[in-house]
Amino acid sequence: MTGPLTGIRVLALEQVLAGPYGSMVLGDLGAEVIKIEPPTGELIRVSNPPPSHKGESGYFIAFNRNKKSVVLDLMTETGREAFYNLVRVSDVVWDNNRAGVMARLRADYDVLKGINPKIICCSVTGYGPTGPYASWPSYDIIAQGMVGLLLQTGEPGGPPIKPAPALADISGALFGALGVVSALLQRERTGQGQKVETNLVNGAMALLSMHYAVYFLSGIVPPPVGAGHLQAAPFGAYRTKDGWITIGASWPRIARTLGIDWIIEDPRFATLEDRLKNRTELDAIITEALGQMESEKWLEILHADDIAAGPIYNLDQAPGDPQIQHNDMVLTLNHVLGGQVKLVGNPIKMPGIHPSEYTPPPTLGQHTHQVLSGLLGYSREKIEKLEAEQKEHFAELRKRVAKTT
Repeated sequence: MTGPLTGIRVLALEQVLAGPYGSMVLGDLGAEVIKIEPPTGELIRVSNPPPSHKGESGYFIAFNRNKKSVVLDLMTETGREAFYNLVRVSDVVWDNNRAGVMARLRADYDVLKGINPKIICCSVTGYGPTGPYASWPSYDIIAQGMVGLLLQTGEPGGPPIKPAPALADISGALFGALGVVSALLQRERTGQGQKVETNLVNGAMALLSMHYAVYFLSGIVPPPVGAGHLQAAPFGAYRTKDGWITIGASWPRIARTLGIDWIIEDPRFATLEDRLKNRTELDAIITEALGQMESEKWLEILHADDIAAGPIYNLDQAPGDPQIQHNDMVLTLNHVLGGQVKLVGNPIKMPGIHPSEYTPPPTLGQHTHQVLSGLLGYSREKIEKLEAEQKEHFAELRKRVAKTT
């Protein structure tokens, strides 16, 4: 597969969302991503929440295209040896394990730089590699709650609300991928690898930069504003005669376009500060005006006056929108188990990126023999010995677990 990161090899020890999302971004940009999985597969393969495709978890399918799956048990000597051999011929080791896990596996940067001084190790943890919470387990919602996202979402006076997407996971993944690309560029200048660290808390907090700026400057915690904007009005989601649309601030033009230009002279809405203070009354007037016509007609009128506005879709409607279709944001891949899977495509469009070359999410261990023989020169006998040791170790682990339950 071609792309700006063609020739870069990434070893991904990852699970669930933040890790897989970030390495998928690198794969979309052309990197060769080798997903290192335990004999049981990564966590989201094991839990396999519905829906699925041919027994493959939909959750897993969403974030694991453009990857090769290699089964290696790093708790066995042969598995660790194979991993170290892969490190020697790779550029990046990527993980989203809890702080300390990579060190216990003897796969952290301090160990790996001795094997390959040019290696770049990126870890996306929950809280960071050190600090009072470093060893705590974490998920996206924990990070969102910790930095204020849950209380800055929803309506004033309402309960904490989680946004639909996993914003902490995704931001941590994207900042991690950006860190990797930056480290690769720096390596071109210095010839040395380095450690890159980011975490869910940092990523989530960065998303609230404007909200924190308001608080740091004023000492006042801004309330949630629903679909509105912290510093703009009118702005938000508005009901029409047959549905909903979004409108961005275009004052006072919006008042004239809606035929309610009398509110321009209303002292309640004279300044931005006034409109923010009285946004509930302003939104009510706008909603009443919009209720006279259907969404499609209003969008035609608003766009004709160069006012930012758009439809509000659900998941079954958005893929059919002509602009989204034009942007090629729905990707269809032929799955190795048969049939096709549809995925959200790569939002980055640039020469050299060819979605037609993308590969479907791999089945567990699909590329183990290919990678170990092709990259490391392992014989079939050596690979079979490795697999037998891993199978034996896994069986022993199951016995230990059974004794403790």
